[in-house]
Amino acid sequence: MAGVDIKFALMLRMIDGVGDIRAAGILKHFRSHEQFCSGIDDEMTAECGINERIKESIINFNRWREIDDEIARVERLNAKIICLGDDGYPELLLNTADPPPVLYVSGDPAILGRPAVAVVGTRTPTPYGNHMARRIAGGLASRGIVIVSGLAWGIDTEAHRAALDSGGITAAVFGSGLDVVYPEQNKELARKISENGCLISEFPLGAPPEKFNFPRRNRIISGLSRAVVVVEAAGKSGALVTAGLALEQGRDVFAVPGRADSALSAGTIDLIKKGAGTVTCAEDVLEAIGWHIGKEVERPESKIKLEPDEQRLCDLVGMGPAHFDELVRRLNLSPSRISAALLKLELAGLISRRPGNFVARV
Repeated sequence: MAGVDIKFALMLRMIDGVGDIRAAGILKHFRSHEQFCSGIDDEMTAECGINERIKESIINFNRWREIDDEIARVERLNAKIICLGDDGYPELLLNTADPPPVLYVSGDPAILGRPAVAVVGTRTPTPYGNHMARRIAGGLASRGIVIVSGLAWGIDTEAHRAALDSGGITAAVFGSGLDVVYPEQNKELARKISENGCLISEFPLGAPPEKFNFPRRNRIISGLSRAVVVVEAAGKSGALVTAGLALEQGRDVFAVPGRADSALSAGTIDLIKKGAGTVTCAEDVLEAIGWHIGKEVERPESKIKLEPDEQRLCDLVGMGPAHFDELVRRLNLSPSRISAALLKLELAGLISRRPGNFVARV
């Protein structure tokens, strides 16, 4: 099936009254402006959740030159646009309540399909917070886990740097356009991330870092991740917003314990009281999630020793792309055991995830 026409997806973002959920409904049925104009009827109008005014605005849209200019600017930035409905759209994010119709990506978009953990926290951390962010993010990244964060000053910055310093991969989600690095002091860090991971934004180029952009950015941080670790956070913090969104998305949430008399521990202590997992190192996170990753698979190119079940799984996938449910049925193993084995094989560079919960040999 042909992918979504980038111009059509960008156009929907410019139509008054079309938010993420309505855009997703439209893109589910129509992949181009021409297809929409020829196929929209009263029944499809209702199914897409739009009214006659929105339908006519889409049909009569005439600002195509602005879209052409936007695409040209993205190309000059050496970035890419991924649309909802494209094969390369991150599967975890796709399965959230309101996935962004359009993602701008600078760097390697393929890493967005790899196992990832978000590490977030305050913009004004203590030395202890910085140390713990580096300890956890660096430890996870050294084992092949992608570290996702928001490039903000403080814990986010430490998490990104620790991932890079450990030889790992990290992804930074912007609350602005990809060409507007915020804070400006992190321009060099953003450049390094684009070379050893990727930068992501749902906002058009040139979009400033408006305050209301960051809660939207936070849902992408959690949506791309299998779990969220909050290192330090005051009673009211953007990191707590990310944690709340993660819970809504069915993600695991962890918090690093801090001093009981520190204001920057108020948020994390509250998370722990409400049931968040307590973690102090990368191993705690991996064990709590059920990702049993040994040090022998810290690098994809390293040789690994496969258990008999893992070898059977590898052999079965080698016969052709297989669905996760088929692997569970044919190997007669629990879903959790299959998940752990697949993660080990994926980090070792032997298999890759495909859209629709399929797995294939690399």
